[in-house]
Amino acid sequence: MDRRLKLYYHPTSYFSQKVLIALQEKNVKYDSHTIEVHKGQQLEPWYMRINSAGQVPTLQDGEKIVKESEDIVDYIDREFPNDSKLIPDLSTEVGKEVVKWRKLLHAVPVVMITYGLYCNPELSTSGLKIPKCLFRSKEDILVSFQLFEKKMEQLSDLHPDLREAYLAKICAIHDLKVRIDDKEGVVRVLMELESTLDQVEEQLNKVDADPSKELWFCGQQFTAADITLCVLMGRLDLLGLSERYHSKNKRLRLHQYWLQAKKRPTINRVVVNVRKEMMKQRLKKNAMTALPLIGGLVALGLAAGLAFVFAQKR
Repeated sequence: MDRRLKLYYHPTSYFSQKVLIALQEKNVKYDSHTIEVHKGQQLEPWYMRINSAGQVPTLQDGEKIVKESEDIVDYIDREFPNDSKLIPDLSTEVGKEVVKWRKLLHAVPVVMITYGLYCNPELSTSGLKIPKCLFRSKEDILVSFQLFEKKMEQLSDLHPDLREAYLAKICAIHDLKVRIDDKEGVVRVLMELESTLDQVEEQLNKVDADPSKELWFCGQQFTAADITLCVLMGRLDLLGLSERYHSKNKRLRLHQYWLQAKKRPTINRVVVNVRKEMMKQRLKKNAMTALPLIGGLVALGLAAGLAFVFAQKR
């Protein structure tokens, strides 16, 4: 039977990127539905009824809905078997290692680190690599959170069946606001990441170092543990933190690993090129804002031109 999955995601979302890599590694076909998270589309009632946490990604397979990114990767690997096995047999040593490292790396508070660096860019080693047109100040970010909270309060009154979900989301956003507003707390999290990456370096040192072979996290096979690690490494790049955590003089094996991983087609498309995706999203947003302001044929011409540009860059 020809199964067609639906993926609700955003291309620059850290957790969405894990799922995108898994789908591409497995060559699974799916219908993509972009959720404009910066506009708060994940908070709309229709989406909250699909994912009550108001988060991306969400995978829908017929009546089956899977929400958490790591669970989605598990589901894809299990339900769509092929030559690419992302999660080795859990009874094997490699399988146990993959489970261990996925759990450890998934626990890294990436959302706090991301917004913590947005709000405190001076903590970035080499400067945020976010396009300047997308950069927002700490004040703007906190205001946007407040607007989201207000919107959810209104929606909770309009949709009593979702009230509990909206209130939980309000609490989660309030907690995030408090944490990213605490610069010392962000610094502590960055220090804790040093210890986690020390463990990663130690693991990589255990892997066969034969230069004629590809070096992956748990051996010669690219696994779900590599997906989790590569998405984390990509986010550190975006935040200008790579020089802090790996180089020729610090965590050399991790540095070599990342240089190799960036050449893998799925990692290159989904993670390395995320800045291009951010700019594409910005252009699309600008186009949608401009279209109502310009007339008939001009609007059609602009839309067609943008469509051509995007088509050429896919």
